[in-house]
Amino acid sequence: MEKRYRALRAIAAVFKVLGWIILILGILGACVTSGGIVMSGGLLGPLGAGPQGGGELGLVWGLLAAIVTFIVMLVTVGLYALILIAASEGIYVFLDIEENTREMARRLGQLGESAGPSPPTY
Repeated sequence: MEKRYRALRAIAAVFKVLGWIILILGILGACVTSGGIVMSGGLLGPLGAGPQGGGELGLVWGLLAAIVTFIVMLVTVGLYALILIAASEGIYVFLDIEENTREMARRLGQLGESAGPSPPTY
């Protein structure tokens, strides 16, 4: 059976690939960003306490900021990736429905032609 709507199939494939790329790069970006926040947390005072650094308290604030940033970035990136992958799957569902409907119409057309004469009605 011929595949129709090649442009829609290409768009669905691009959405799926973009979704996975965004998810992978977003996770890596969240890790790098959180790591940078943790590393800089010991250098910065808690809420800008002073130039001498924050010591252990600055590290705690940095760790807390890194965890919150990591979670927010993961949720945001996950939603963007999910939207792209779901859009791709939605396009594929519509294409499958069209293909199944066309196949069913073809089969019903063949069945109607080979059924022979209809029985007499009384």
